[in-house]
Amino acid sequence: MTNNTGIFTLGRLPLSLAIVACQSLYSLAYAQDPVTFPDQLRPAEGTYRVVVSGIPVGLSATIRLEKANPGYRLHFNVQNRLFSHQESAHFNWQNCTATPYYYQHASAGFGIERGGEIRFDWSTGQALGSKATYRLAEASLDALSVAMVARCHMANGDDSFSYAVAEPDGMAEYHYVSLGNDSLKTPAGTWKVTGLEREYAERGRHSEFWAAKKLDYFMVRMDHRENPFIRGRIELTDFRYLDEPDNNSTRHDGSTVTSR
Repeated sequence: MTNNTGIFTLGRLPLSLAIVACQSLYSLAYAQDPVTFPDQLRPAEGTYRVVVSGIPVGLSATIRLEKANPGYRLHFNVQNRLFSHQESAHFNWQNCTATPYYYQHASAGFGIERGGEIRFDWSTGQALGSKATYRLAEASLDALSVAMVARCHMANGDDSFSYAVAEPDGMAEYHYVSLGNDSLKTPAGTWKVTGLEREYAERGRHSEFWAAKKLDYFMVRMDHRENPFIRGRIELTDFRYLDEPDNNSTRHDGSTVTSR
């Protein structure tokens, strides 16, 4: 099944690097030194710059997790004056298990206009997608809530894991493997990070995600290779917890964090 978040291009510059990030934005941790993941997700927001083949392309990205009634909402946005891509998901959360209610994505600009959505009908076990109606697999997730559950699996020390993911046109499966830990410099500071690789069926396609333990495995960088000629990156420029006052004294950075 194809990923309906799609691969969008700005001329010859792919935005897939940013779109892929939303699917694994928290899916990062080290396979050793396991910790107990918090019962509640802490609302937070990260902002990122987008670089394609070493060139800043004037795009900014935002990842925002906020409380809802019930559960949580997760948003991923990429935009500049000429292009925008938005994704959002509403899901419940209990004991490191996400139960999706709704997912949608939309892109517009440069002649591109794409979108899709899914409503999860758990009473009948059906996914009501904008491109198909089909039966949900057991413990199905959506392309954003998958990232929340991955935080728990990696915090528990799993070396690899997979998820059944509902997309607007049918079921897919996402596979991940751990990359260990490192020290990584971003515009928001230098972080002690852990890494994760997403495995793809397409030859030559490759994504690596890096997250800071100090931020409960919030993503600080993602590197994506669409093919041998096109590569991209998003990297953290600012981070804040939404349950803290919005001022400079509460901004978080990794400038004092060193590698082991």
